[in-house]
Amino acid sequence: MLNDEIKARSFFNPNPSVQLLNLYVRLGDKEILKSITASFTPGVHVILGRNGVGKTTMLRVIAGLVKFNGEVRVFGRSIREFNRKELSRFVAYCWQNPYYGFMEATVEDEIRAILKTLGVKGDWKIVELLVPREFVERDPTSLSGGEAKRVSMASMLVADQPIWLLDEPFTYLDREGVEAVIKLIEYGRQRGKTIIISLHELHYASMFQPDTYLVINNGSVASLGLWRDITDEILKGAGLVTKGEICASLHCH
Repeated sequence: MLNDEIKARSFFNPNPSVQLLNLYVRLGDKEILKSITASFTPGVHVILGRNGVGKTTMLRVIAGLVKFNGEVRVFGRSIREFNRKELSRFVAYCWQNPYYGFMEATVEDEIRAILKTLGVKGDWKIVELLVPREFVERDPTSLSGGEAKRVSMASMLVADQPIWLLDEPFTYLDREGVEAVIKLIEYGRQRGKTIIISLHELHYASMFQPDTYLVINNGSVASLGLWRDITDEILKGAGLVTKGEICASLHCH
């Protein structure tokens, strides 16, 4: 049973930023998500699960990119009531593939494009956290995977939306890139963003200490709760590497 603290802080908060109610998604003849009910308030939340269990699909549903059955609400309003541009002012979705959507000649043009499209000034501190100055005049398609990942995230988040969806944000990144994203997450937390992060590698979550977790297995919610309460039994049941296994590999004492 969920305790009262969880109810107060996140999943059953009466005023969530994002709310999923009995969400179902079918792609072709395959049911990807089934009976997903959860809600998210300002703070940092991690969606855990093996590759292919539906984490990306869940984030893409919230971003209005996938057809679904059930209900998805952003600040109490069904996302079916938004057009694409309206929803993009509230929700930023950062793709796994860092090269997806690059269309402009330079990194700076790429970052400015969303500001022009949405008609907002944005927050250039986000760009400063992610993108080294020497990238600014480069062709975004010439960047390495890690460099492109940082630029792609900056180009989506610079519009300063209240909801950030980060899909496997550490893929392709070197140590410097990982540190930049950790700083970004903390910056968003301090500014009251609702940050939902999909991961299949637990050790990254321990670096940014999410407020809550939700584990997906076989398209359904296997477990949810406060991050501090997640157990190795829950992780093992979902086919994930456990905290104990990570510690053993690092020879923790």
